[in-house]
Amino acid sequence: MSSIHPQMQAVLQKSSTLIPTFSYSETPLPEIRKLYAEERKFWNSEGPRLPAVFDTQVKGPLGNIQIRIYHPDPENTLPALVYLHGGGFVVGSNDTHDRIMRELAFRSGCAVVGVEYSLSPEQKFPVAIEETLSVLKWLKHDLPRKDNPAFNLDPERLVLGGDSAGASLSMGAALSFKNNLSGLFLIYGWFGLRDSCSSRLFGGPEDGLSEENRAFYQDAYLRSPEDLSDPKMDILNAELQGLPSSCLIVSDMDPLLDDSKALAALLEKAGVPCELHLHQGVLHGFLHYSSMLDAAVTALNQGADFLRRVFVL
Repeated sequence: MSSIHPQMQAVLQKSSTLIPTFSYSETPLPEIRKLYAEERKFWNSEGPRLPAVFDTQVKGPLGNIQIRIYHPDPENTLPALVYLHGGGFVVGSNDTHDRIMRELAFRSGCAVVGVEYSLSPEQKFPVAIEETLSVLKWLKHDLPRKDNPAFNLDPERLVLGGDSAGASLSMGAALSFKNNLSGLFLIYGWFGLRDSCSSRLFGGPEDGLSEENRAFYQDAYLRSPEDLSDPKMDILNAELQGLPSSCLIVSDMDPLLDDSKALAALLEKAGVPCELHLHQGVLHGFLHYSSMLDAAVTALNQGADFLRRVFVL
């Protein structure tokens, strides 16, 4: 088992100066969301600038869904990565994951569409999955291409992906949209394991994935324990045949590591081309820290390379 990388230690030290330490069980949810967003502001600063970043809305099952289109070359029609942010289904937004999406658009040359799905516990499983499908169907069938150059997207070339909770939501939605996707880009997601070696070894207050935090997220997101057996939640027991090529990004000190390892093995067993990139000495959520962490830059480049290959760019 590797030890934490010095760069990751430096990230943790910096993060500790950005917001005060708080407990998920003792802090009101609005304050948790405020602190999460505040901490992310530093990590979202700087990074690449794109010629077109456009916010708009898509009609969903419960109202309008906010989306943000990052277009690195609005003069040309580009394929798109539909990106679902992490945050345990409870926190996060397009703003908190802005730099990740900008980096992926800049490095890949593809457009990125960030989806601001409904958070829990206000809306529970499977609302966020249904909203993701609404966005995918809008891109596929109802994109108003002439209204704005940011809409210059190719509906026949879509990859679905995200980090953490966003990776779980991506898989839940992909099961109903598999024939219309060019690929899946899954970053340290939870795919249904109730217990695992990695969940026993890792996870603490420093990465927001202590056992207490994971229970908090699950209780907020699920309607009842029976939801854990739904194939859209229990991805490892779902029908995986027919899914598109997949790229998984993981860290070796993540309580969710074994979820990705198990999913990669099952995808390969189902005949789905799959690549898994393991990063040493970093924690869950490391992709945010590309301004200080070489592993995050490498992972962004791996994701960008995957997108270019599946889109044949």
